[in-house]
Amino acid sequence: MKPSAPRSLTVRLALLFALATLLTFTLVGSYLYYSLARQLESHDDQELLGKIQLMRHLVGKADSVQAIRDDPHLFMDAALGHNDLLLVLRSADGAALLDTQPAAGSLPALPLSAIGQTPDQQARKNLRTSTGMPVRATALWGRIDRSGEQVQIIVAHNVSDSLIMLDSYRKQIIGAALCGALLAALLGYVLVRRGLRTTRLIAQQAHSITAQRLDRGLDVASAPYELQQLVAAFNGMLDRLHDSFQRLSQFSADLAHDLRTPINNLMVQTQVALAQPRNAEEYQGLLVSNVEEYERLARMLDNMLFLARADNAHVAAACEQLDCRQELQRIADYFEGVAEDSGVRLSIAATGTVHADPMLLRRAIGNLVANAIRYTAAGQAILLEAQPQAHGTNIRIGNPGTQIAESAIPRLFDRFYRADPARSDSASSAGLGLAIVQSIMKLHGGRVELSRSADQLTVFTLYFPNPQA
Repeated sequence: MKPSAPRSLTVRLALLFALATLLTFTLVGSYLYYSLARQLESHDDQELLGKIQLMRHLVGKADSVQAIRDDPHLFMDAALGHNDLLLVLRSADGAALLDTQPAAGSLPALPLSAIGQTPDQQARKNLRTSTGMPVRATALWGRIDRSGEQVQIIVAHNVSDSLIMLDSYRKQIIGAALCGALLAALLGYVLVRRGLRTTRLIAQQAHSITAQRLDRGLDVASAPYELQQLVAAFNGMLDRLHDSFQRLSQFSADLAHDLRTPINNLMVQTQVALAQPRNAEEYQGLLVSNVEEYERLARMLDNMLFLARADNAHVAAACEQLDCRQELQRIADYFEGVAEDSGVRLSIAATGTVHADPMLLRRAIGNLVANAIRYTAAGQAILLEAQPQAHGTNIRIGNPGTQIAESAIPRLFDRFYRADPARSDSASSAGLGLAIVQSIMKLHGGRVELSRSADQLTVFTLYFPNPQA
């Protein structure tokens, strides 16, 4: 299915203006139309009521029904000058006494108001005669005072002129609504296009932004008030992209540096070994050295693969309730030999349980403990603490090593980043340990924080939330 072409915002707004104008004119025109129709109907009803009351009075003064039949001139004179008025008199049995306009045709049966009553709204009807003439008609009973005879009095008003006027008025309303909608569409298009000129300027600014010029944001002050939040959000996105590009560039440089060192070692050692014949012991030593470099590359690739899988949610945390002291003791036992070689002690103070994946928990704490042993001077102690909180558990690893510079803290958990610019320990550390710790905490819905305790310990705090929280 072929996708539809994008519609112009200017055209859409102009059409909406036209639709709103058409709807407004239609509603106002309809109100005026029905108001005029009600006024004309009210005027016809007043004339009908006046004439029928007059006819009732004249019938009451007549001598008899036969006198009305013999001499109807009094009634005809009362209707004289009203060419659009129809007057019909019938006796009680329905016999015709008078019809002022027989050419108009006969009227359908009408409800007759009782003697002494005025025809109400229901007694006044819009009808058509047998010849098709539209009329507004009403009827009532009249009584001759002398003889007591009853007479049917029917008065109708020809409303053809009113209907013609209403039809003309309706056409004028429709024409005015359509012309107004067209005018609103044209004016709306011009005004909206002029009003959106600022957005075109913003688009021109956006076109000038490239991957090498992400630091150039849009001018918020020049944007309309309604678009300032959008422009500010766009600038925020550019700032995040710029920061990500910088981090990616630094990551590429760090990755190249860390991969180059073991590869250069392998190349140089192999070239030296091939420069002249060697005995078996020398070749065996070369192979052992190469294996160490391969293991270093394998660890680096394994860590990078873990981070990539964690970033794409391909690592699932199989969490369970774990005893904090047992887990910390297990890690302390694992690092006991390394700590003794460095002259460092591991001190444990833990209570409560933690909801975490056992393997991921041990890997995160193990990375922090390995770093702590590396930077803690001989004779010092590394503290491993765990304490339950209101909605989770805090695990802290504190060491009295060299303080981390404030400028390095924001990037401390970046991949391949080392707080030591000289990378003096790059042979034993690839700079991925803290990045792995942060990824593991994200998988648990927790966080890792760095702080300085009152006794000048560098403390890494791992917060694991409870599943209920």
